[in-house]
Amino acid sequence: MLIKALCDYSALQENKTPAGYCKQAIHFEILLTPEGKIAAINDVKEPKIINLKNGKTKTNYVPIMEQLPVRTQKPGIDKNTIEHRPLYIFGLNYDKGTLTPTDATNKAAKSHKCFCEWNEKFFENIDSPICKAYLNFIRTWEPEQETQNPHLLALGKEYSSSYYEFGLDGSPEIKLHNDSKFKAAYEDYLAQLNTDSDSDDTELSTCSILGEKLPQARIHDKIKGIKGGMSSGCVLVGMKESAFESYGKKQSYNSNVSEKAMKMYTSALNSLLADRSHYKTFDDMTIVYFAMKKNDAEECNMFAGMFSGFEDELNKTVVTEADRNINTVMTQLKQGRTANMPYDPNVEFYVAGFTPNSSRISQKFICHDKFGRIFDNVLKHQQDIAFTEGQHQVSIERIKRELISPKSSKEKVPSPLTAALFEAILKGTRYPDELLSTVITRVKTDSDEENNHFIKINDVRAGLIRGCINRKYNKEVIKMSPELDNKNPATLCGVLFAVLEKIQQDTSEGTLNTTIVDSYFSSACSRPVTVFPHLVDLSFKHLKKYKSIELRNYYKNLILDIIADLEEKFPHTLSNDEQGMFIIAYAKQNRKLYTKKSKDKPAENSEVKPEAKSEE
Repeated sequence: MLIKALCDYSALQENKTPAGYCKQAIHFEILLTPEGKIAAINDVKEPKIINLKNGKTKTNYVPIMEQLPVRTQKPGIDKNTIEHRPLYIFGLNYDKGTLTPTDATNKAAKSHKCFCEWNEKFFENIDSPICKAYLNFIRTWEPEQETQNPHLLALGKEYSSSYYEFGLDGSPEIKLHNDSKFKAAYEDYLAQLNTDSDSDDTELSTCSILGEKLPQARIHDKIKGIKGGMSSGCVLVGMKESAFESYGKKQSYNSNVSEKAMKMYTSALNSLLADRSHYKTFDDMTIVYFAMKKNDAEECNMFAGMFSGFEDELNKTVVTEADRNINTVMTQLKQGRTANMPYDPNVEFYVAGFTPNSSRISQKFICHDKFGRIFDNVLKHQQDIAFTEGQHQVSIERIKRELISPKSSKEKVPSPLTAALFEAILKGTRYPDELLSTVITRVKTDSDEENNHFIKINDVRAGLIRGCINRKYNKEVIKMSPELDNKNPATLCGVLFAVLEKIQQDTSEGTLNTTIVDSYFSSACSRPVTVFPHLVDLSFKHLKKYKSIELRNYYKNLILDIIADLEEKFPHTLSNDEQGMFIIAYAKQNRKLYTKKSKDKPAENSEVKPEAKSEE
């Protein structure tokens, strides 16, 4: 489905990159003298103004995009007609301020040799000033003699992570890749490749994507821009060298994807990954999205805003205008008001998640639907995970923070969980069971290191638990408002635990180093029968410390009523779903006891008798 969609998207785009070319990010321009010497290396990155949350702005510099000859896709060290990678161009490694032509694998030397051999052969008969300067550079540049080159050393760390183009010193408007004589020679080269591919020994079959009888793609072009993937690119579709030979297939001709379709989908995906408005990253997953129309900027900006809080590699506090617009729209819709939505709700929209897997790309999920339906599903997701009325939109980045241990600065959400979460959000289906179990684990085990106390359940975690359980049973098992008549044993245990904690807090005079939450929450949540009898006995001792007889009786009766509803039997174990209900009930009752006045409850008076001190 994805390859077909990318081919269709490629066919729709205006001013699309011609076959044989690709869009390439460029950071620096190398100006050559006619003799092939480097006259200067100029920074060509463009400024981009970023709005920050504090109202200030920041200027980042982003590469320009140029249309260069497409990279060949030979595995390992591969040739380019016009090179943009520093290791190939200069044959030098950069490490801690030092340039060196050698390393453990000798890759710099091999890459530079590959670059020189192919480009010298290609450019030797092209008669133009810039092509001659480029040819002279290839023939005269000796990496061993350039380890102190001031132009390269001035680049510092940017040397290795940047891409380069070539120009002519004194005539900055002349670019190698735009030279008319080069283009003519390159077009002839492409035509010859097509002729070769149409020869009799090329495998012909019906393309599974385009439905035409066409030459099959033996090797699929690499995809660049997947976070964590190989810098040289990875393949989305790859074949083993002789996987099907025993079934009469020639080497590698086993995907039934034509060369034409391969070029279309790889070109489209590479273009999307080169445009920040069409992809976001989340841990080690790259999320790519597009609408099936010529200009999909509005839909893509709105989609990005729906997930405000995506990790941004440039600045994690970035707030774009799209973020503000989508928050306004979603707030209006939540309040039942009509919102002005600048997108086509009926356009087909695609979202896919990718992770690197060695030299290949693993597609973790794909969602295809009308954009309006996806928008509605994301809005419903926000409503389903809300724990309180008027709760703000919860970003995907905030959800991530609630799923990992605060003790770890490097821990990531497992990609299968991330993929399943995105699918549930975009398709409006039930959340993965692993989401519920992960949130419960965090609630039971995370602690505040500074204050040596458990991090009690917060609104985001409570909302995620509520959403998981309600979607699983396809009904509102857990309501947002307090549930006064809920007699579920897990819910009753959660309410009781909050009451017992309140009594302990009231009668401690602030002398507690640890509370029952610190010591017993995890056990009470999973195996109530093992701790509640002891905690109830302990609470009756604490009740005697209240100076107010009315308050003492109020809490005593409250405890006895809950135990009666439990039929005086505490559950032996609670399932994952029941643990979620316990946590929600505890959170609601805890909030009610500390923030809500009750007509039936006496005036709060937590004075205790002078002798009352406890650490339990």
